[in-house]
Amino acid sequence: MKRLMITPKLTVALMCVLLCSGCWSKVEINERTFITTMYVDKGEKPGEIDISLSMPLPNRISPEGTGGPGKNPYALVSATASTIADAMERIQTDLTRKISWGHTRVVVFGEAYAREGIQDAMEWISREPLFHLSSYVMVAKGRARDVADLTPVFEETPSDVLREFATEENMLKTQMLSVLMADKMNQGFVAPLLESKSTAMASEDNKRKQWTSQVGGALFKQMKMVDSISADETRGIAWANRKLDTLAVSVETEDEKASMTVYNTSSKIKVRLVNGQPFFDITLRGQAELNSVIPILKVKDIVGVKQIEQKANEKVSAHLTDAIRTGQRKKADILMLGYRLEWAYPHIWEQLRPVWNDYVKNELQFKVHAQINIQFVGSESSY
Repeated sequence: MKRLMITPKLTVALMCVLLCSGCWSKVEINERTFITTMYVDKGEKPGEIDISLSMPLPNRISPEGTGGPGKNPYALVSATASTIADAMERIQTDLTRKISWGHTRVVVFGEAYAREGIQDAMEWISREPLFHLSSYVMVAKGRARDVADLTPVFEETPSDVLREFATEENMLKTQMLSVLMADKMNQGFVAPLLESKSTAMASEDNKRKQWTSQVGGALFKQMKMVDSISADETRGIAWANRKLDTLAVSVETEDEKASMTVYNTSSKIKVRLVNGQPFFDITLRGQAELNSVIPILKVKDIVGVKQIEQKANEKVSAHLTDAIRTGQRKKADILMLGYRLEWAYPHIWEQLRPVWNDYVKNELQFKVHAQINIQFVGSESSY
């Protein structure tokens, strides 16, 4: 009778077999529902909160699905309760799958809820281990639930549309991490402001459908929406935060009307001491290409190009300055300048931190410098 020899190779093979025994405590993927967007509104009764969750429907996404033609490949489930946890429990009770937050990328707050304060929602989100801090925060004029009814003309679902709003960086993107940082440092922030309207759409046989647009920014202080700013001012904030891809600027000089596209945008915020007080220099840089000039600008007309650049710089600087001034009136440091002051001059920050909100309103000193360099006036370089 031969004895079995336990060789090193056999030992490794046996260990691999034991390690491939599977998981007993996990939920199978076909038993989960993946939340893509969370909509938070103020309830009809005082003290209530209305939660709506958007999720894909796998049985309608696959070619063999039984949903049938013309059916949406996503669902929206809502519940109202006194707390977010209670609302979530009511939603989970009615679902046949376990809720998973690993694919959530957007949270939309209704304006009424945002003005009362988003602290409770952010507290719940920060304690949910699967919720990504890179998720995007947005605010809807009216109810957030109405945004969920938008028509996804170019995308599969409304959630995809909202996510692309942020990733395309055409207006502003605000992430959970920035919101939590602003809260911890008692500073302000700006989130994209959405507006939904019913309009006739050619792609939908001219039927009236919901169309959602980015119309500006919602200004927050201490987790409460306190004001709103225009689309141009919001783009200025995005540019200062290095979260703007391109920008269209139209100006008028004494001799020309010109439109340009600004690209390669960047920014720099530096703090220095002037008479012992912090002074913030905010510089916006970008390159531009002229799209139209009336009358036609000669390629060699350096003076005309410089005049257009100057007008564009003045316009962009004014937009960002107006946005910061709006924040000052509400005692909101929407560019989180205090964070930069702490890094550069921690001893000054320790003195000002207890009274920073009042300091922002009454004594904050800053200057916006825009440096747009026109590279092309058409098919030829301007220089």
